[in-house]
Amino acid sequence: MADISWHLVLSLASTGIGMGLVSCFVGMRPKLENPLWWLLYFIWITVVLSLGSNAPFLTLLLASVLAGLLHGCTSALLIDKYIQNNPWHSKQMQGPKSKLARRFVAIGLSVGVVFGVVVGGIGWSLSRLLLA
Repeated sequence: MADISWHLVLSLASTGIGMGLVSCFVGMRPKLENPLWWLLYFIWITVVLSLGSNAPFLTLLLASVLAGLLHGCTSALLIDKYIQNNPWHSKQMQGPKSKLARRFVAIGLSVGVVFGVVVGGIGWSLSRLLLA
């Protein structure tokens, strides 16, 4: 397996908990949350490349998958706060809370995988450009 810094992966992934807490206790409209994630991903890429990671794609992919999972789990655990502080999602918040909680985790994991591939690809491409 590639030389992965698990400390770095876990450090980057912890932003998923932070974003989950902000989503639950403050609430974030998608117009704010999406650009904020992209800012975090830009910071991640910068950190991974500046540290000279031997596996930028895998590092960023794993960090994103874990961040998505942590965000989803945080939102699921604090589902009442999430519903209370995100009224613009009220239509999607219908139904049993246990089903909603599972959906949060599934969506977080799915988004983490998709964006992990994208961000990992960007990081890998930039690392190749910097080596050239």
